[in-house]
Amino acid sequence: MLKTILLDGKSVEYEFERKRVRNINLRIRHDGSVYVSCPRWITVKEVEDFLRKKSDFIFEGIRKMGQRIDNAARPVDYSDNETVNVFGDKCTIRVIPSERNKVVFDWPEIHLYVTDVSDGELRKKTYEKWRRGLLKDKVLEMCGYYFPHFENAGVRIPPEIKFRQMSSKWGVCDVRKKTITFNYNLFEVPEESVAYVVVHEFAHLIEPNHSVRFYAQVGRVLPDYKARMSQLKEY
Repeated sequence: MLKTILLDGKSVEYEFERKRVRNINLRIRHDGSVYVSCPRWITVKEVEDFLRKKSDFIFEGIRKMGQRIDNAARPVDYSDNETVNVFGDKCTIRVIPSERNKVVFDWPEIHLYVTDVSDGELRKKTYEKWRRGLLKDKVLEMCGYYFPHFENAGVRIPPEIKFRQMSSKWGVCDVRKKTITFNYNLFEVPEESVAYVVVHEFAHLIEPNHSVRFYAQVGRVLPDYKARMSQLKEY
């Protein structure tokens, strides 16, 4: 259920849900929306009093999520003059009529050539094919560079590398199946952060958790991993 509350003179919309929880729970989602859940016996007034007390947290959370969305700068409708990120750099899409569909990257411009400039699905399909191909090439290059560090540490067989669109993880390592899956959205983050994700997932082949020993494996390869990890959180 969507509700609206006035916080410090500003109207804030939030999704409200009653469920089997013990307390009032507040979360700022990745898209900047506000979500609140509470036990069935708590009144709406109690929820709104809670939100008023948390107004600073809510506005700061919305601001941070908005900044992360702006940092990522992913295409909305793949239109002319749209700003997007290419490995952390702000670039501009230029839609150009052409006899064949292709992308030519001339930093800081992405020349999106399509046979029908008014066809949004065609623009998206052409751009995404290029974006995913470029991301795959970059990540596979990094995998080839960093794997020997882990081979020397006892990982005998290189993992199978996969790619897919994910909403909440940059990468996933299946230790049992010896596969690592990377998020296509890594295309938008700086290359040093992409490298951190590659090393992070490789380290799981040695330490399957996030223990001190795990981060020691990451730090052995990337001594500045904390700065890279912090940068990644901004996206």
